[in-house]
Amino acid sequence: MMKVYGRSDSSNSAKVYWLLDEIGMEYERIDCGGRFGGNDEPAYLAMNPHGKVPTVVDGDLVVWESNAVLRYIASQYRAVELWPDTPSGRATVDKWMDWSATALAPPLTRLRKTMKADGDGIDAMTATVIGAFTQLDAKLGLTQHMAGNAFTIADIAAGPAVHRWFLLPVDKPDLTNLNAYYERLRARPAFASRIVGAVS
Repeated sequence: MMKVYGRSDSSNSAKVYWLLDEIGMEYERIDCGGRFGGNDEPAYLAMNPHGKVPTVVDGDLVVWESNAVLRYIASQYRAVELWPDTPSGRATVDKWMDWSATALAPPLTRLRKTMKADGDGIDAMTATVIGAFTQLDAKLGLTQHMAGNAFTIADIAAGPAVHRWFLLPVDKPDLTNLNAYYERLRARPAFASRIVGAVS
């Protein structure tokens, strides 16, 4: 049985739990990182030298980096509705996954950390985050989901950041398409339990 080392309040771990719930796959969850610790121990670092979560062990294969894990699970377990089996289909999903990993989540994470520390530069960071979500809103005015009209792992990759946008205590523009998208995600039981119910 697949083992998943992670914790429920980690957005990157939660993405993996969400995908596994979506496809109805059983797995062994091993609490690790954060308050559970264990991710700095030699046995864990032998699997994942970066000491982050999640780490997935599937037979003899070890996979880390949450988006790599999403791609592996979708491919290995033939979830073609979530990650197409054609190069063009995968490229369409991949580009939005990579955009989320580089342009959406990192500035949001930096802003949240700065706000907690009452640090400088909040206005500029807020503008950057609003800019990224405004871009996403424009995209969602064209399609129902990130990579088209079908739900894919691109939506799972972006889901925690989208959820955190709605928790962000700043003045935000009214992004109508993003609001509707969030409600579509919230209607998915796995998103409601794994992201809304766990990630703050």
